[in-house]
Amino acid sequence: MINIVDLKGNIEEKILSTEKTVIVPHNRADCDAIASALGLSLIAKKLKKPSYIVMNDPSYDIDSSAVKIIDDCKKEFNIINLNKYSSIASKDDAYVLTDVNKNYLVSVKEYLKNPDNIVIIDHHDEDQNTVLSSNKYIDTSYSSASEIVTKLLCASKIKITPMIANYLYAGIFLDTSFFTRNIGKETFKTIQQLIDFGASSDFVAKLFSNNLESFKKINSLVERTEMINYMVALIAASEEEEYSQVEIAKAADNALGLGADAAFVIGKLENGEISISGRSKSDINIGTIMGELGGGGNPSSGASRIKDSNIPEVEKQLKKVLRPSYFVPKDDQETK
Repeated sequence: MINIVDLKGNIEEKILSTEKTVIVPHNRADCDAIASALGLSLIAKKLKKPSYIVMNDPSYDIDSSAVKIIDDCKKEFNIINLNKYSSIASKDDAYVLTDVNKNYLVSVKEYLKNPDNIVIIDHHDEDQNTVLSSNKYIDTSYSSASEIVTKLLCASKIKITPMIANYLYAGIFLDTSFFTRNIGKETFKTIQQLIDFGASSDFVAKLFSNNLESFKKINSLVERTEMINYMVALIAASEEEEYSQVEIAKAADNALGLGADAAFVIGKLENGEISISGRSKSDINIGTIMGELGGGGNPSSGASRIKDSNIPEVEKQLKKVLRPSYFVPKDDQETK
């Protein structure tokens, strides 16, 4: 288990000794990432030091419950995009990554150059893409980043407001798949602490009222994953089902976690357009691939929308774009 006392001392030292603290949730942040970021901001507030939560995703790429949290909190907390942060960035800033440890999942990776000024709080496995940091607090036995941050706030003797308690509760609720997995005695103790601070199960249920069906649709997409050449996950949705852009994007995120180097999801949007979302954690440049299909993005993330087509046809187009570099083994290419 994470040594919460050590984490408390380390975070406080970083906040007090640097110009400002930059709190970084993962790209396409969900309730756990946002709630834990807000909780960490409370520590900086207590220490009377400036902090900024840096997010660089458009609202349509984030699920509705997370958007609501951001809208409710943006007046009280400094939530800024990457462009705004770039204008105030300093080499002495402290960075706290929450609910994430991979460099391809953070918007500020170009600034993460000093391992001593980076703290990572996460519950996901490490791998070769984990950000270099001298201060890693990563433990997969925790249900969520929200659980870790709640324990940290309690150790710091910070009074959690009912609003933040609700969001932290929601973060745990989401990452345990609505209390159905990865939850134990310690997690329930944390939930009780949040209830004591004013968290309400009714609030959380209302926050996720439209998300349960979406959650099921995302999982059904991931179940259709086809692994191509042992490195690319490809999902082609049913022609009969319609999805939101967020659902297609989240399915791509989840498929990337299956051990692939890149993942692509093709699905039909409510307006009849065919959407492709791509994610990568290797040398496969998603932005370049999506650019060839009329879309765009960056090396690790991108999307495209295609009108007047269908899923099988778009799947063929995608494979045609990918085949020369990624689908044909080098030995086969040399014999052609």
